[in-house]
Amino acid sequence: MPHARNARVWYNARVHWLGRYRLFILVSICVFWTGLIFLGHFFPATPFLSIAWRGEQSFQDLLRREGRKTTAPKDFVFLGLDQSTLQLPPLAPEEVANNRAFQLMTERPFPWSREVWALLLDRLFAAGARLVVFDVLFNPLNDGDPAFHAALDRYRDKVVLAANFDMENAAQATTPNNTLIPPPQLLDDRVGFANFWPDPIDEKVRAVTYRVTNRQLAGLPPHPSEEIYESLSARAVTKMGHGSDVPNDFRGHMIRFTALDAFEPRPLYEVFDPKFWHANYADGPIRQ
Repeated sequence: MPHARNARVWYNARVHWLGRYRLFILVSICVFWTGLIFLGHFFPATPFLSIAWRGEQSFQDLLRREGRKTTAPKDFVFLGLDQSTLQLPPLAPEEVANNRAFQLMTERPFPWSREVWALLLDRLFAAGARLVVFDVLFNPLNDGDPAFHAALDRYRDKVVLAANFDMENAAQATTPNNTLIPPPQLLDDRVGFANFWPDPIDEKVRAVTYRVTNRQLAGLPPHPSEEIYESLSARAVTKMGHGSDVPNDFRGHMIRFTALDAFEPRPLYEVFDPKFWHANYADGPIRQ
């Protein structure tokens, strides 16, 4: 009996100890795994830490893939350089003769004279567009550059062009040429970089960086004294009057995805075709 009593006393003491420290044990476990994932975020290539971080990323990817999608804006139109635009449908001689854009688009294969883009800006802004963003690199010189330059000056507060950092070539910048926009182009509010940097572990793009410096491009921490380059999206959001919504840092911010079919492109040539133009426009902005 004394042995049984001693066993019960030991058991009760052990249960009391476990009950007393159970919360501490649970908190310690949570802190350990949270810290592990936190370290994996900052040191994703470190052995063992990368395993925990991969698991966290997989769960985040699942949430983005299966979770609620961001609502697509109703005032956004995506014009695509699709195959129908590059080849153009059969056009009657009178359709070409009376249409300067079609004349330029049929006289040679793409890339056409950049006067086409000047005509596009005139067309869209006359219809009530608030902003036009070109996710196109206009780097080589081309005929029509003076006309496009004049349009870019005319609509300077309502247009943004893309630039690109070639990360495989010492982050060399490709910008609109000097005829279109005088240097330094990357500091002009009509130019923003279009780069998206992938995750170092699996090369998937999950985040967008809105601001970057030369030191960052070289793999070093940014410094406040450096010139800051802004992304294409940051420039666009600012010109839409929402500059305060652009994160004022140099980190990547997770992308909020919409449905895969949210931004179905419209063939660009339709903007110049009266049949499609009058069918898709009504007293101003393009209809969705």
